[in-house]
Amino acid sequence: MKRFKIITLVALLLIFTLSLSAVAEEPQYGGTLRLSNDTDWDTLDPAYSSGFDAGEMAVKFFDGLVRFDYHSNEIVPALAKSWDVEDNNTTFTFHLRKDVEFHDGTELTAHDVKYTFDRLYDPETASPGTWVYPMIEGTDAALEGESDGLAGVEVIDDYTVRFKLDKSFGLFLTHLTLPYGLIVNEDIVEEYGEDFRQNPVGTGPFKFVEWEHDDRLVMEANEDYWDGRPYVDEVVFRVIPQPLTDIAEFEAGNLDFTAVPNEERERWVENEEWQEYITTIAELNTYYLALNSDFEPLDNKKVREAIDYALDNRAITSALFPHYVPANDAIPEGMAGGSDLPMKADVEKAKELLAEAGYADGFELELWVSDGRTSVRIGGVLQALLGRVGIDVELIKNDWSVFYDTVKNGNAPSYYLSWWADYADPYNFLNALYISDRIAFNNEDINGMLEEMAVTTDQEERLELSREIIHLADELGDPYVYLYHTSTSSIKQPWVKGELYHQMYSADKLVTWWIDQDLK
Repeated sequence: MKRFKIITLVALLLIFTLSLSAVAEEPQYGGTLRLSNDTDWDTLDPAYSSGFDAGEMAVKFFDGLVRFDYHSNEIVPALAKSWDVEDNNTTFTFHLRKDVEFHDGTELTAHDVKYTFDRLYDPETASPGTWVYPMIEGTDAALEGESDGLAGVEVIDDYTVRFKLDKSFGLFLTHLTLPYGLIVNEDIVEEYGEDFRQNPVGTGPFKFVEWEHDDRLVMEANEDYWDGRPYVDEVVFRVIPQPLTDIAEFEAGNLDFTAVPNEERERWVENEEWQEYITTIAELNTYYLALNSDFEPLDNKKVREAIDYALDNRAITSALFPHYVPANDAIPEGMAGGSDLPMKADVEKAKELLAEAGYADGFELELWVSDGRTSVRIGGVLQALLGRVGIDVELIKNDWSVFYDTVKNGNAPSYYLSWWADYADPYNFLNALYISDRIAFNNEDINGMLEEMAVTTDQEERLELSREIIHLADELGDPYVYLYHTSTSSIKQPWVKGELYHQMYSADKLVTWWIDQDLK
């Protein structure tokens, strides 16, 4: 299944309308939901769910202590019915539900929670997810083989588990929504061994049935799910790599829901027959031009500002990606914490700033891009736009490995790249971008505000800090020119009801979806 995340105001209004509609209709149980994915899954084991596809699928079979609310970014109880936070956000005590069973009938206990996190930091597991919870006491010792498990995860009794952090971290609950925090059972994992990656047995709303690699993955409703069984009896995911084949299968009635390929958007979006079944939404990402002030003349604030003014984000999206959202800062449109900064497109202002900086005749600039078609295309557009103000751009194209190695080591004067959210909070964007070795930007005030964002559990305080950071970066001559946020269009069959659109790929457990059999 493709990733769909609701961000735009229009999309929010649409969800509200759909929610009212769903209330008016009585959900029905039964039926098979037919979905697709453009690639096979590399694993169904949460400890290895590093990609969007793996994480999105894992949450169907497993649960975490907490999760995102289905219709907002609020953190709500899941396997933990409640929790206590003490000692300045360094001690989190979770009280588990007593009515939860794994798919094989084994009861969930606090020992499963401890095992899950101990396993994540076991050197033999070699999980790619160890970056997620380094704030838990004892993670370094566990990774180095100096301890048996995490000192910071303690079983109090069968239904109570305590996490001790080595520093205050207000986003700990948010991190627990990531797929790496989905709870597994030790006996089940050991029973399957390596095969656990393709035999998921969790506490989630769906039970695993079969997986024919590169073809299909089938799951059935968990009749005993602690939060109420899903409406549909079965879900069949087909692996369909080609977007045009995928949409053809939908058109033939063989899929219930899918993404509209970019090359087909106009045809479908403008089709009156299907308009009410199509939703276009912005995604949780930001695409940008990075300016590395380790290189002259990018170390000059006015030069960076001139480049910002020289680039017309609205023109870029209008010409190349009419369904994308022009960006004015790092935060995707509709996600809390964004700013009210205006778009700066003004060629004459750009020339004026260059003259004030001593570059009235312009200068030469290397712009690094990967050799992907879209990256090269955007690079060419940036090259043309900057050329209007006298900046002679040399486009440096390389395969991804060479490109990214150059960028991450800070050796590219400027480059085109993106950031996709790990979770729905502005801190995830700002911390990744402004605390980076890729560019020479190290401002003590911004660093301090990011530390405050990391510590506080007050959402309003975090959002205000986000806005302050964005405005301060702009005043300092932001090392990033934010270009756009991508979007995607999805289409459903008329009989599909209760479909969920959410900012986070890992939020949809398919428990709200149902099929109106009277319309099939």
